[in-house]
Amino acid sequence: MSIPSVSAIADVLGLWGEDGWLTPPLRPVVGASQPVIGRALTVELYAAATGEGFGAMYDLLSSDLSDRVLVFAGAESIPGAIWGEILATAAAGQHAVATLVEGWVRDVSDLANIGRPVYASGVRPNGPGGVAHIRAIDCPVEISGITVNPDDHVVADLSGCVRIRAEHLDEVLGAARRYVAGETAVLAALAEGEPLSAAYRHKKSVVDELRKK
Repeated sequence: MSIPSVSAIADVLGLWGEDGWLTPPLRPVVGASQPVIGRALTVELYAAATGEGFGAMYDLLSSDLSDRVLVFAGAESIPGAIWGEILATAAAGQHAVATLVEGWVRDVSDLANIGRPVYASGVRPNGPGGVAHIRAIDCPVEISGITVNPDDHVVADLSGCVRIRAEHLDEVLGAARRYVAGETAVLAALAEGEPLSAAYRHKKSVVDELRKK
């Protein structure tokens, strides 16, 4: 079954008074040309002169990551990129769906060649300089005020990325598909020559229905 766009999902969440959009601050570095979805595998990082380092990261990227979106939080205080060609290659080899980094990434052309979607706060050419450490894996994390729990779902496309709470997944995806169908009907009516004032009724009816939830 098709995956709705990030924009449609974000609009549905907004209509229901929910949060979940992670863009901004995360923007596409290697955007997914079509929406992709996966279960969040969360990692909390921190910056310090000493600590546990990245050993747990290497173990994580040596395990099966099928159907998982890697979500790294807390890395904006780390002065260099925590994600680049080597880690991305390892993640792709373990079949990760996508990677989200609240922090910095590098090797952009290599990431594009690897072909797995990557979203981040930005790009920096330097590495973390030995001050990046793993605090916890598979724990609740927060990105710009949005909590991402283990096994929540993340959808990503060229517009950005959004979190769907695990317990609401089917409901949100179903509503977003109806939302997309309403927008598609508007476009079809416009193509047939209807003015927007008339064509918009297709989307309005869906929006009105969703507001009643």
